[in-house]
Formats: sequence, C-alpha cells, structure tokens
Amino acid sequence: PNNPGPGDVFIEGQPCTMSWSPDTTGVWKTMIIQLKTGDNFEMVNLTTVGTVDGTDATKTTFSYTCPQVTPHSPIYFYQFSSPASNNSVWTGRFTITDTATDIVPAAESTQPDGSAIPWGTGKL
Repeated sequence: PNNPGPGDVFIEGQPCTMSWSPDTTGVWKTMIIQLKTGDNFEMVNLTTVGTVDGTDATKTTFSYTCPQVTPHSPIYFYQFSSPASNNSVWTGRFTITDTATDIVPAAESTQPDGSAIPWGTGKL
C-alpha cells in the first residue's frame, strides 16, 4: 500500500481512501482490505472494508465511507492480504475522527518490542 499513513486524518461518514501499486505477479488478484487497530503483534480486526483486484493497473485506489470509531486517535491501519499469499502488508497508522480538531494522542507511545510507534486499540 502507498497510503494512508501517519498524519492522515479521515472524518467519520466521509470517504476513507487508500492506494497501492498494482501487483504484476498475479498473486494479489483477490486482495482483501481490512481495517485494523492494536499493536504490531496483537492486531485487532475491526472490519473488512473491501475485496479488490490488486493486479488491475487501472484501479489502484479504493474508497468507502469511514465508520464511527472510538477513540479518535492515530491508531488505525489497513491490512492487505490475499488467499494466494502467506504474506500480508500494512499501511501506516492514521486517524479516524468526527472533526479534524477532535484528535487525541495514541494511548501507547511504544510497541511491545520497544519500537517508537504509537498505538492503541480502537473499536467501532
């Protein structure tokens, strides 16, 4: 995935968008996109937002209506996976909120392994 990532803010009820580079191997023909939260090791699936053809070079973006979440923090990310691959890939963390000024810091400043990547666990 190319985006979203750190610093990106999406508003509940408005479009949540993402983009990626097309797969030229054919492995990602069926690409499942899931909204997640949590740390890098105990990821929590919130919902599957779509299934797309990751090999189609004419369609490398996807948009859906941002869900209502809590908290309004930069703790959300997408996981891209394919039934034809054992590997998943992820976006960076971004914020979903009700207004651009209603953003609270992530609850945790470091990952369980000590990496300086803020995180928290949200819910729909």
